[in-house]
This record gives sequence, structure tokens and C-alpha cells, in this order.
Amino acid sequence: MALVNHCSQQPFVQARRTCGPSGVPLPCRRQVPQLACIHNFNRHRHIEPVCSSAGGSSSKSRANTAIVGASSSGSAVTKTASRPPMTVTPLYNGKKAVVVGAGPAGSTVAMYLARQGFTVDVYERRPEPKSDAVDTGRAYIIILNPRGQGALEELGVLLPKSGEHITKGTVRHPKNGKLGISREEGNVTFSRSGLAQYLINQARSFYPDQVKFHFSCTCQSVDVASQQITFGVAESSSGNGSCSTVQEHYDLLIGADGINSVVRSALQQHYQDMTVVIGDSGREYKTYQGMRGDIEPEEFKVNPGATLHLWTSDDPWTTFTAHSNPDGTYSGTLSLKTGGFAELTTQQQYEQLIRNKFAGVPDDWVPAIAQQVVNEKPSSAGKRIRCSRLDGPSILLLGDAAHAVTPVFGQGANSALESCEVLGSVLQQAGGQLDKVPQRFTAARLADMHALNELDAKAYSFFR
Repeated sequence: MALVNHCSQQPFVQARRTCGPSGVPLPCRRQVPQLACIHNFNRHRHIEPVCSSAGGSSSKSRANTAIVGASSSGSAVTKTASRPPMTVTPLYNGKKAVVVGAGPAGSTVAMYLARQGFTVDVYERRPEPKSDAVDTGRAYIIILNPRGQGALEELGVLLPKSGEHITKGTVRHPKNGKLGISREEGNVTFSRSGLAQYLINQARSFYPDQVKFHFSCTCQSVDVASQQITFGVAESSSGNGSCSTVQEHYDLLIGADGINSVVRSALQQHYQDMTVVIGDSGREYKTYQGMRGDIEPEEFKVNPGATLHLWTSDDPWTTFTAHSNPDGTYSGTLSLKTGGFAELTTQQQYEQLIRNKFAGVPDDWVPAIAQQVVNEKPSSAGKRIRCSRLDGPSILLLGDAAHAVTPVFGQGANSALESCEVLGSVLQQAGGQLDKVPQRFTAARLADMHALNELDAKAYSFFR
């Protein structure tokens, strides 16, 4: 979005910052000077094994950074230099990797591993996204900024260029009814299930002989000492809920299995001094779908593209969102402070809340949304996870399993994909010595993820 970052003189900070799904601008570096290694909100990647200085960058990392310029309107913009995927010499031929979790991070890291010569088995507890009614029904989006996009570009993955995937910007609807419009340039919008399926398809296409996916397989246990992992596989044909078990030996295990990671729990049991701090956003939400109406400002009616609308209220915890879908409908969320939904028991109460708190929600939406959400169970609006380490013997943690954040800044998926790219660099730097990879990955990534966690923990001060 076209919000100027006044810290553009800093070597790792761009002159443009983006906003998260809640419409909160990402903090510039000057707001967090104590976080010396924070650079992850931009396309400046420092992926050396150890962060050696507070603000310096090697000539190699500078060569890969984005270019800051000015648009014709005079506002600062950022463009990512296009480049072909890096050609690498496989250094780990014959090695076996197991990835737990087939979300965006799991599929992306599978491609980075296959590129280095690994054979990769990816296990996911849920059905494949295209066949999962729960997953496809999730009413939230993922916006890939240049950081997340760059990790895919490195693999040669081309993102869709069709109109519905191009992010146009955010429209803010404050209580006073005066619209605020933030344009975006270069971001790409997916549904969560759409992005997961897209990356699964890409992994299958790029590495059909090396990457195999296994769905409806629940990770049951990890034997760290023997490098064995056990999965329960649902016997769908039996109809009685029974399951069989599958054991896999691995040379490298990737835990990309989300907030409730079984792989992370195994590491905690292995390392008695490993700490994992789980924080809650303090908010919960319900979702709705299928609304139609003319809510776009004139600025966004010219060309097709994805938009996000955010309604705020006089209560910092209470928000309402709507994002555009390719079929012309809108889906979104109603968010309250944790426990707030327990006080709403009837459709009329929901209608009254929406009308009283949010200015400009279309009148015909209100009863339809209230009817959808009145009996829906609320979901947590996100947790944040801070781990004291990201590795163990032949084990790594990625994505939400390692560094979950709430959606307020829109950085969860982008940071997860960037972690995959960092691992790709570490694998190359290790020169085929797999035993050196886990600790080097933690050295390259842990400080950044702690910084992201701290920023996320302070995020709700923006609402207040």
C-alpha cells in the first residue's frame, strides 16, 4: 500500500510498507530500533548462517534486494526485480525427507528439498484442499507480498496474473463513515485453500518423481533417536473410523504441522530446556460468505482485482471484514474480543450489533450474515508462537509450528515461505553436510522470528 516509510535511509528498509488484513500498517524499523536483525517485512533477505551485524548486508544479499523508486504520482513504490530460478547442483541425492503438513509452507519446502536431490514424502492430516469442504469454506484470504512471492520465484513458480488474484488495495470504513483507501502494487491474493492447492499442484508438476503427498494421515509420534515417524492413516472404506499406521525413516524431518505441532512437541520432549511460548490474540471471529453488492469505491471499479474492506468501530476489538471473490461475491469475518460471542444468542442481537457498530454495511447483508453466524462456533483469531530453537537432530520447524503470528500484519504465510527460501540457502551453503543444516538454519532464522513475534505481540496497540 502506498504508505511512506520514513526510515528509508536504513539499509534493510524499503520506502514502502504494506498493511495486514486488519488494515494496520506494518511498523517501520525506526519504531523497533532494538530489533537489530528485523528485515522480514520487506524483500531484503539476509540468509547467511549467522546474522553478523545489525544493519549491514553482504554484496550478495544486496544483489537480490528489491529496487526502491518513485511512481509518477510521486509516492514511493517498490518493485521486485524478476529473475530466473536459481540453478543449483543437487547435494543431497539419495537422502530422504519427510514433511509433516501440506499447507503453503509444507509444499514450498518440499520443492526446495527436491531441488537439492531429496526424495520427499509430505503427510497431511486433512484431505487434499480441493476435496476438503471445511478448508474450501474458510472465509479468509492470504496476500502474498514480495517476500512470499520471492521465495516462490526462486523455485520458478509463476503466480497467477489473472485479475481476481491481483491485489488492488484496502478500503477502511471507520465509524464516522469517511472512507480511507490504500492502494497496493505487486501483491497477489489467494484464498487459503486456493494457495495450498496451487502449491501442491506446482510441487507435483515440478518434481513428479521426488515429491509424494499423503492426505488424511495424522502424525502420531516421532522417535527422535531412531529418526522414525509414525502416522495414522484413516481407512475411509471401512466406515468404522479405524486406521492403520505407517512408519517412515527420515534423514531430515520438517515440522510444518501448524500451531499444534506434534513435531515441535517431540523436540520439547527431547530438549528439556527448549521453551515454547504460546500467546493468544485475545480475539475470536465468525465467518460469512456469498454476499453481493456494490461496495467498491470509484477508484477500484476501473480494473478487475481483489479488494479487502475493513470496518472498525468504537471498540478496538470489534471489526468486520469483506473481501472480494472471483465469482463477484464477498466473504469475510466478524471479530470480537474473546468471549464476546457468548453474549449473542439470537439473530436479532447479531443484526443489532452489526448495524450499531459498523457504518455502511449494506442493509440487505445484515440479516443474511446474522443468519449465517448465529449458530456458528467462533474460532480464535490467531496465536503467536515463540520457540527457543527451530531445530533438533535431523529435524527443523517451519511456519506456524515454529513462528506463528496473528493475522493483524498479514505476515504469517509470507514469513513461512521466506523460511523455506532461507532453508534452501542453508542447504546450499552446507555443501551436502546434512548434519550441519539444522543448527545453521536456527542461526539464520531465529532472531528474525523472535523479532516478528515481538512486533505481533505489540500489534494491538494500533487498535487502541
